Amino acid sequence: MPVSVHHPASSVRQLCVRLAAINRSGKRLLMCVADGVALPLCLVLAMMVITGGMPPWPAALLLTALSISALSMASLYGAALRQLEQRTLFLAGMALGAAIVALYLLTRDGAAARIPGPVLAMYWPLAMLYLIASRAGMRALLRSLLHHQVPPPTDAASRGLPDFALEQLLGRAPVQPDSALFARCVRGKNVLVTGAGGSIGSELCRQIASLAPRCLHLIDHSEFALYTIAQELRARWPQLVLHAHLGSVCSERMLERVMDGAAIHTIYHAAAYKHVSIVETNMVEGLRNNVVGARNVANAAARHGVHTCVLVSSDKAVRPSTIMGASKRLSELVFQAAQDEGASVTTFSMVRFGNVLGSSGSVVPLFRQQLQQGGPLTITDAAMERYFMLIPEAAQLVIQAGAMAEGGEVFVLDMGAPLRIVDLARRMIALAGLTERTPRNPQGDIDIRYVGLCPGEKLQEELLIADGATPSRHPRILCMKEQALPAAQLDQYLELLLVACASNDRWLIEAMLKTIITEFTPQTGVRATDSEAALRRLRVPPLAAVPPVAVHAS
Repeated sequence: MPVSVHHPASSVRQLCVRLAAINRSGKRLLMCVADGVALPLCLVLAMMVITGGMPPWPAALLLTALSISALSMASLYGAALRQLEQRTLFLAGMALGAAIVALYLLTRDGAAARIPGPVLAMYWPLAMLYLIASRAGMRALLRSLLHHQVPPPTDAASRGLPDFALEQLLGRAPVQPDSALFARCVRGKNVLVTGAGGSIGSELCRQIASLAPRCLHLIDHSEFALYTIAQELRARWPQLVLHAHLGSVCSERMLERVMDGAAIHTIYHAAAYKHVSIVETNMVEGLRNNVVGARNVANAAARHGVHTCVLVSSDKAVRPSTIMGASKRLSELVFQAAQDEGASVTTFSMVRFGNVLGSSGSVVPLFRQQLQQGGPLTITDAAMERYFMLIPEAAQLVIQAGAMAEGGEVFVLDMGAPLRIVDLARRMIALAGLTERTPRNPQGDIDIRYVGLCPGEKLQEELLIADGATPSRHPRILCMKEQALPAAQLDQYLELLLVACASNDRWLIEAMLKTIITEFTPQTGVRATDSEAALRRLRVPPLAAVPPVAVHAS
């Protein structure tokens, strides 16, 4: 039978990593406690060398208190160990000397409580030797940990940050689902989720699995993400019939293999590239994945007689100013055209999210990471505000939208008033047990730094392109039909967009996007006249839009 061997060195190293991961306030407290133990021992050693006896404890405690106060005034506890300077140690030595002189003057008239001058003279070098050795040792340890890239614990509690519920950041009560709507398109049905390994897709899978579907199909192009969510679902719902398919929605053949004979009833299309900066600099792949993927899913749904097909979209699709936003608006146009074509039994609809708290790449994980590193929290602009929702709210919105859809609607959640990003940052600082460093509070723990707007970034986002949203069967979910394009015309323009993508000509790509999405405002300044020039270059007739169609509450 194998015997596990405990390695003390490994345990000590793990302890050191834990200590290194403590936040700044915790480290200050830890150093004060350590000094509160070590400094009296320095005095005891000096007393035993000089007199052979023990110091009077009232005077010893007073000296310890004076020493720690003096060292604190010299900013020894406020200095980062990895950047500890000689000047700080010099000031600490001067402050310690002042504390010794103060004790000598305070106790010189009390013979019983008096510490002899020679003892105090020896105490100073012993205490300084301890302070220098302890700080130098800790600094060497920290540098060693960094040099060997020992990964710090990633959970907030072990890093000194208390865990907190995302609901505490929301500023409103979470929206509860309507149980009658929730299971309508799922219970006893064959369901397909694309992008199943992502933040939204994985939560969709959890919610669906809890509603007892007949069979759940997952698609994701990330092997690890697909493996992770599949393992979790099988562990939590052992009776669930689950099929995990590795592949991209850009592959029509893969979609055909998945759906052929599977009798899929409901599709939730969550597969997309969503990081604005990445898609902006990789526009061809971003458009291909988001737009071609949406078209492939819509076509497959129509061919195989899928009953309900829901697209996960974004508020960045409204009057887009980035390639990612434009790609999501194009995805919406694809689903709207599929509905208006009327050639299948499929009901197509879309849901538009605000910012989803805690999703990958969102501001909350970024702020948490910055808090763990001691700050600063970086914000683009003090006036920036966003609509926020929780991951479960997002998944529930998608499922309920499919149950309410009559065809072609855009559904949005009533998320209340938008929240300023700086207020969100301050809530996270407070919930972490820290304070913001400001001119009025220079001793605070965390700075907030404003870094300026990124290209295409808006101060405020919108949820709907036009007014006229109507209530749905859920009191906190609104719906609307927005401007669409005829399916044949959209297909023509998408083919031309793919030709532009194949050329990798940014101007031509953005001009084509501007042609299709007239409200698109690209960062390179493509104008309507450029759009017309691109059409002439490709010999395309002018674009004619279909007016919006009113949607009534059902």
